[in-house]
Amino acid sequence: MPEAPSGAVADKYVTNFRDNGFTHIPNVLTAAEVARFRNAALDTIEREGVAAGMGMGVGRTGIVTTAQAYRKPGILRELARHPRVGAIAEQLSGISLRVFNGDAQIKPPGDETDTIWHDDLTFAPLRGRILLNAWIALVDVPVERGCMTFVPGSHRRPDPYRVPLSAARENPNSFLFTGWPQLSWSPRLTVPVRAGDATFHQWRVGHTAGPNRSAEARIAFITTYTDAETTYDPQPGLELPGLTAGARLSDDDYPRVAEFG
Repeated sequence: MPEAPSGAVADKYVTNFRDNGFTHIPNVLTAAEVARFRNAALDTIEREGVAAGMGMGVGRTGIVTTAQAYRKPGILRELARHPRVGAIAEQLSGISLRVFNGDAQIKPPGDETDTIWHDDLTFAPLRGRILLNAWIALVDVPVERGCMTFVPGSHRRPDPYRVPLSAARENPNSFLFTGWPQLSWSPRLTVPVRAGDATFHQWRVGHTAGPNRSAEARIAFITTYTDAETTYDPQPGLELPGLTAGARLSDDDYPRVAEFG
């Protein structure tokens, strides 16, 4: 397996990511890149935006998202395959990665719905060492615009390793704290971000995002990376077409970060 790139960011971010399950890295994109990708996100969502959800109707909000932008030719695919973002993800995880998904999202002003407390592993039909999200802000996202809140260290919680997807479907607003009651008493950290900043979080860390009480839309791009050796582990209602259980993800559909640039 090829060595993951190193040196993209300072070591303190790697330590934060591994100790807390997430980290906030400023200025991942330049101002010019932010403007270009934001315009592409707005244009693409206007043409083909769909309602966002986590799977099986869980966690529906007023968020509108692109549909697998990482697979389609265009500017947003460039962002999903951004060499610097990918290099940071590999440095944080310490292993070789591939892109599993990448889409822009808009949360409109006045959307009072919180994103449910969750971990991403519950909604991932994968078996591997890690899955992580790069949540890239394409506008400033202060607290009132719905920035992310995390439970630091929650990725190290004891078994069960994951709860059934059915538990999230039956109790979307409480499954995380029902499955792991000790998290109810854990400190939380809210992370406002500037346009061009990114938060990186891994799949077992508990997190949420607040309502958008501002007068402007919250616009972000989320790239999901997974272990390059990950295999398909189907969950009821979260099947991937063309794959059989235990199969590795293909390089054509899920490109390796090592191929970017």
